[in-house]
Amino acid sequence: MTKRNIKHSYNRILEISEDHKQITLPDSRYYRRNGQYYPSVTYVLQYYPKGKFFEDWLKKVGYSAEYIVKKAGEEGTQVHEMIEEYLEGKELNFLSPIGNPQYNPDVWQMFLRFVDFWETYNPKLIEAEVHLFSDELKVAGTCDMICEIEGKLWLIDFKTSNHVQSTYELQTAVYGHCYYECYGKEVDNYGI
Repeated sequence: MTKRNIKHSYNRILEISEDHKQITLPDSRYYRRNGQYYPSVTYVLQYYPKGKFFEDWLKKVGYSAEYIVKKAGEEGTQVHEMIEEYLEGKELNFLSPIGNPQYNPDVWQMFLRFVDFWETYNPKLIEAEVHLFSDELKVAGTCDMICEIEGKLWLIDFKTSNHVQSTYELQTAVYGHCYYECYGKEVDNYGI
């Protein structure tokens, strides 16, 4: 299989991680563990009912829904990448050296919400972008951050949505189960 690594989701055809554990297709993601392929937690949860508010929103926006969802996904990916860079100690600036904006102002605001959280709670980073698996549940995923706040172990997933959806809580709960299976440690708290 030829490796094609295109970072931006709107251009993504097939992406295989450097360690060959994560395989991303246009509409799904799988993880390889011990020769088996597990679907991602988010892929499985996309089939969970999204509720009346989501259905009403779809009716309201009609054919624009696909564009809106795609744009939101691209912005979410950009915010995740910015947070990763921030956690690696890289300096991010809204303006380029010649004074032009480098980011969409909405994306920058979402990133600044993370910076505000980070500076307010002063977490101790344990690990970011950690691959998790559950041989029991037959799923896998990538948790955005494991950290310690005030002596408690937190599992945190970054979201850029305007609303906390029930699937987010399910996702972090499954990640907590996976984390216990992988590391033998119970998570004390979950954050979205």
